[in-house]
Amino acid sequence: MLKSFGASRPVKFLLYACLIVAVPLNLLLWFALDDTPLLQMHQGFNRDDIQRAKQILHLSPEERGEIKTIALNQKDVNIAVSYLLNHFFENTVQIQIGQDLIFAQIAVFVPQTIWGRYLDFSFKLIQSGNDIRIKSFKIGEISIPDPAANYLLPALARTAPFKNYWRLGEQYVKDVRFTADGLQISYLGAIVDAAKQLVIQQHREYPNLHLYQQQINDIVSRHDPAWRLSLMNLLQPLFLSAYQRSTEDTAIRENRAVIIAVGSYIYKYDLRRYLPLGLVYSKEYSVFAYKRIDIPQHFIASALLAAVDASILGERLGEDKELADAEKGSGFSFIDLTADRAGTRFGQLATGTPKQARELQHIMSRTQDYTAIIPDIQGLPEQLDEPAFKARFNNTDSTLYRSMIAEIDERIDALPLYRKP
Repeated sequence: MLKSFGASRPVKFLLYACLIVAVPLNLLLWFALDDTPLLQMHQGFNRDDIQRAKQILHLSPEERGEIKTIALNQKDVNIAVSYLLNHFFENTVQIQIGQDLIFAQIAVFVPQTIWGRYLDFSFKLIQSGNDIRIKSFKIGEISIPDPAANYLLPALARTAPFKNYWRLGEQYVKDVRFTADGLQISYLGAIVDAAKQLVIQQHREYPNLHLYQQQINDIVSRHDPAWRLSLMNLLQPLFLSAYQRSTEDTAIRENRAVIIAVGSYIYKYDLRRYLPLGLVYSKEYSVFAYKRIDIPQHFIASALLAAVDASILGERLGEDKELADAEKGSGFSFIDLTADRAGTRFGQLATGTPKQARELQHIMSRTQDYTAIIPDIQGLPEQLDEPAFKARFNNTDSTLYRSMIAEIDERIDALPLYRKP
């Protein structure tokens, strides 16, 4: 009896300890997570966003060794922050800027839990002289004391996966000033080359990339030129290979490699400076979907931008004809935008959680038709020059334009691949 009683005390102690930890943890998650985000979830970046980013980041050769100052308005800051965070998790951002003050709200999509599917953050950044301090930081309904927030958030930024960005900022960004309209940032122009090297170095982390590129070479060498080369002629066999050689732990890395490989074939000339290609394809065919070559180009470009840490790729891809139709006269196209948004969703899903990445491999390994990843484009307006666009939609904030975007998103959401659990 004594032995039994003695043995039960550690067990009871362990049970009590678990209860002591579990109850507060459940309360914390209850107040931190919610079933609906405070903000509408962002669905990717369109051509205009990419073109604006390209203009902001443009440097002449002589500026590479100099300090350059850029002014970012409130929309620029929202796009930049959401784009950066988008490499790590699906999110939406709303940032308001005033003199010496930034108020930020961020909603992050998380896997389904009993407490909710969204994690909301909000905080203020206050500038006083050269110092920027965090105030009023909240996670859901939980308020974090200012001293703790000012210690924890910079510490988090210095850890993976953010540490490389933090180091770039520390080394090359010389000054940040809040203005009434946005931010004024002074930085060394050499940051552009440093960022390119970071991208190239990260691509070297995909040891099987050359195998997928060689597989594409084999596919196109056997392709009958009397038939169109479909986007799925490339994606399906590559994802089958990825599924066969992956585990859940490596699925995200392999999916990125597949998307890079397909992008390297479709954009073989544009990406040589930024991707480790090193392969001359035996045959070079255009890639089709819905009997068009522009749709796969938009789709895979957006998938690349969503799946790969490639802000520098955006600069180069933005120069491509299919991402600059409005500049070169073919006009605004909701069909292009559909491919952009579908590609963004595909890239996010391919590199979301390990479980999502693995499930996408399984589905794509058996999928033969591009209509499973790009929705029906019938009835969507295109070839709208500036006067025609303004006459019909006025601007991108109009009710009619937003209803067109909602219709596109509904078409994407209707595809089984993109339905959220």
